Amino acid sequence: MTDDLGPLRQAMSDLSEHGGTTDMYERALRRSRQVQRRRAVTTGAAAVAVMFAIGGTVAFATRHRPDPPTPPASTRTSDGPQNPTCPSTQTLGTLVELPAGWSFDSRAVECVETWAAADVQRPDASGVIYLFHYTAGTGWRFQDQGTGWDCKDLGLTEPASFCVS
Repeated sequence: MTDDLGPLRQAMSDLSEHGGTTDMYERALRRSRQVQRRRAVTTGAAAVAVMFAIGGTVAFATRHRPDPPTPPASTRTSDGPQNPTCPSTQTLGTLVELPAGWSFDSRAVECVETWAAADVQRPDASGVIYLFHYTAGTGWRFQDQGTGWDCKDLGLTEPASFCVS
């Protein structure tokens, strides 16, 4: 029994050349897409885990933060803001660092309620005013610089020379 398998082998070889590479190419693409999806899901899950960890830490820290101290019994808290003593230009000079060549005017600081304004001398001779605000507990703080402010925006009920209206 002698069979001639040459033509059969040739046909199988032709089929394997065409079918094998297409099948491998499609599998490689499918695997690549699968890996991309897994990476995207893993990255998203890691980002969500980090956000929850940060949020949980912040929530834990704020929940266990001590309450602010209560004011002493002698301090009036219901009478509204108390008018502090007007600071000197030397005191205000410690709150801001003026550019080189600038200095506070020798005139007194103008104080109205919890606001203080001081004129600043500059080399170009144009006037500018530095505005400071007093808050109980923190004291005087620099607020703004300019040429004038709206008294209503500052909550002032008294007129002031540093107000434009």
